[in-house]
Amino acid sequence: MLNTYRIELRRSPLLTAFPVMIAVDLAVLFGRSQYWIGVWPEASVAAQIVTLFLGPMLAGVSAWQAGRSSRAGMPDFLLAAARPGWRIEAARLAATLTLGFLAYGIGCLTAAAVSLGDAGPGFLWPSYLLLGAATLIIFASVGHLAGRWWPSPGFTPVVCALGCFISMLSLPFKFNVLAGPPDTYLRPLPLAVRLFLALTLAVLAVTAPPLTRKAERQMPRRKLPRHTRGVVIVTAVSSLAALAAAPAAGELRVERPASATEPLCDRADEHSPRVCVWPEHRKYLPELTRMAQRLGRPTQPWVKTPNEFYEFGLRRTRWGDRGFDIAEGHVRTAAIAMADQVFTTSLGRCRPNPTDPQARRAWQAIDNIHLWLEYQAMDQDPAAADKGLHLTGVGTAQREATEAARMTPAEQENWIAQERSHLRENTWCKPDVRQ
Repeated sequence: MLNTYRIELRRSPLLTAFPVMIAVDLAVLFGRSQYWIGVWPEASVAAQIVTLFLGPMLAGVSAWQAGRSSRAGMPDFLLAAARPGWRIEAARLAATLTLGFLAYGIGCLTAAAVSLGDAGPGFLWPSYLLLGAATLIIFASVGHLAGRWWPSPGFTPVVCALGCFISMLSLPFKFNVLAGPPDTYLRPLPLAVRLFLALTLAVLAVTAPPLTRKAERQMPRRKLPRHTRGVVIVTAVSSLAALAAAPAAGELRVERPASATEPLCDRADEHSPRVCVWPEHRKYLPELTRMAQRLGRPTQPWVKTPNEFYEFGLRRTRWGDRGFDIAEGHVRTAAIAMADQVFTTSLGRCRPNPTDPQARRAWQAIDNIHLWLEYQAMDQDPAAADKGLHLTGVGTAQREATEAARMTPAEQENWIAQERSHLRENTWCKPDVRQ
């Protein structure tokens, strides 16, 4: 069997396409985004996303490779051979998976290498890598089985590749995840179901008997051994059961409890609010502490900052989670949440009476002050601060806050006083009990 594996490995079309696979791997890894660099869970997801393209590619090549013996007129020779046919098929599938996993592994090691400098302690999360491995095995096995049953050199590989790619996007349950924030993790049960499906499909792909074509129906064929037939039946039933269990197993990701790790906290100086993040987001902490420091400066006497800012997921309460978020490496989203906490700490929660004719202007004032606080936190020109962030429904507030942020400190103080005059703070604003 080892000799057969070596022969299949040398004859695999993936050897020729291997440089292309590496190029696709690295192009997807770095071309989609690069914010994942330096964050272990995000780097793990970035390495796993590559299987969205490697999986269909393996399915097509596996289908071509599995149908090669039938196209050469060898199925009956294989059936008459002394060695069981499943061994030859297993060697053929193993050769395809070896090259596929080698390309996948190079992408994983690359993601780890470029993240080592900024990510700190830890490494790639195994759960995400196992999910990607399950995807490769599933689609290589599907392609192998399809190639054995319909050994077309062109139609079957193309259909397998396109079908696998479409299925990854349209199935009610997913074989991949597109983001890996540190406040979530993969649940063991859905991952185990997908790994079990991968194992059963691989066994089924190499043990299932080939379909009998018209030209072969009059020829005597050796029956499958009883134990092989049993394996085929068990794996076929198990594969169907795993497919049915995948939706019932629930979502792949679940909230990560704050108790799972010790948060990483720091402050810019002794007078600034403390900022706490998940340890995996340590590379953002210096910028976040500077943002908290800017919000804590006494530039306006009415501004009061909370003592601490927590990242989303670290301080969940019965009222929800008011922590800041870092969306796709953009700390501007953190500025939004920090500004909201500063606003509620300083003025309370303002709810203008919708029946009052001045309510609309009051809501506009709230949006204006919110955005002004965000620009104060970012300490950038508003156009640069908003770059890459799509804000909807606040066009007027963006214009007003942008003009205010470019005023002198005295002019900004007058502008803020004018905006606050529309809030009726004694009537519409109350202290935030959720603080």
